[in-house]
Amino acid sequence: MRQVSRGLLWMGLAMMTIGSATAGTIDLAWNPVPDADKAGYKVYYGTATRSYSSNRDVGNATSTSLTGLTACTRYYIAVKAYDTGGLESTSYSNEVVGLPRPVVSTVTPTSAEQGASVTLTIDGESFDTGATVAISGTGITIQAVRRNSCSQLAVDVKIDIAAATGARDVTVTNPDLSYGVKPAGFTVAANVAPTVTSTDPASGATNVPVNKLPTVTFSEAMGATTITATNVRLLDVNNVAVAQAAGSPSLSTDKRIATITPAAPLKNSATYRIQVVGGASGVKDSLGKTMTNTFDQSPGFTCTAGTDTTAPTVSSATPADGATNVPVTTKPTVTFSEAMDPASINANTVRLLDANGTPVAQAAGSPVLSTNGLTATLTPAANFADNVSFKVQVIGGASGAKDKAGNALAATWSQPTGFKTENLPPGAVGNNRRTDVQ
Repeated sequence: MRQVSRGLLWMGLAMMTIGSATAGTIDLAWNPVPDADKAGYKVYYGTATRSYSSNRDVGNATSTSLTGLTACTRYYIAVKAYDTGGLESTSYSNEVVGLPRPVVSTVTPTSAEQGASVTLTIDGESFDTGATVAISGTGITIQAVRRNSCSQLAVDVKIDIAAATGARDVTVTNPDLSYGVKPAGFTVAANVAPTVTSTDPASGATNVPVNKLPTVTFSEAMGATTITATNVRLLDVNNVAVAQAAGSPSLSTDKRIATITPAAPLKNSATYRIQVVGGASGVKDSLGKTMTNTFDQSPGFTCTAGTDTTAPTVSSATPADGATNVPVTTKPTVTFSEAMDPASINANTVRLLDANGTPVAQAAGSPVLSTNGLTATLTPAANFADNVSFKVQVIGGASGAKDKAGNALAATWSQPTGFKTENLPPGAVGNNRRTDVQ
């Protein structure tokens, strides 16, 4: 009986597509042992080098797939041959070491436009330290890959403006060249012109408070420098532009909502319409694509000096509910449906809660209400802890946040899930020493 020689075993890690993470797999192959009465091979494996807790008889095959392995667990694998008398090789083959092959389950977001820069979150399993990412086709540059955990990667990508549109395969490859593929896991979308998707007040609205701050919502993130009082404005019945306050219009954090702040309250019983200028000198999206046509609200909306009795609501918060890998330096924001009373926006009414529901200390002067009264920005007293969940909360009721007319938020609003901060590496180890000394 001949011993299996060192260097014979190699890992054939050509991956099959895996739709769900059910069991880890490692594919193996080795050179045959020339022996007249050789009967087969046994694959030995375990989670420590040269300490094999399991083995599988694969018969006379010179390749196999080890299945049912635990994801994100490093395995040590070697092979012995055996003859018809049951005698095994006197020593093991060389040892293969690695995680089960990667599994790519989801890619978020699933698409982005030509010309965009975006951070993809890849969830799955068995992503080893040093894993790389590739996206099929041309026109996409992988700028950075960060391993948040064995089951999640964050990938910064830049899409060329001329990149072909359509679905792309996403591949994660570990340093040992094992890989997993998500077919059509990401799509390059056409760089389309932005459009106006809605306005507030809506077309034809009546009894609009004279202190209303009109808003325009766009189909995508807009270029901040093109959102000006010339391009986003209110027109009166004589088509004269209404004067706007300094800094108006303002753009929301996600760059999709423009808020118009008139320099003075609107007139009672007067009708206004929102206009957004398109064409070469008009508004553009964040990638420089021009809105094709000018948007004219028709019909407009009519104001009234009547008392505002509508309770404000929370329109959105950032980071969004369910967001992950949020930088620890983030300053969360809350956007309201109407201008708020600055006196009611304080650390007791607009706050952050940790995973235990305890309010997070805020810096002096936080939260800060924007000039238009719509957005409150929270500044924690210190950076967030890493790899921890937090929630944005706004207190409602009599002692809670109120609009400028004194209407309180009807009920306390909280993010259902909250957001989770990035997982930072631990700090350097200091004063490492032996203790078994005199």
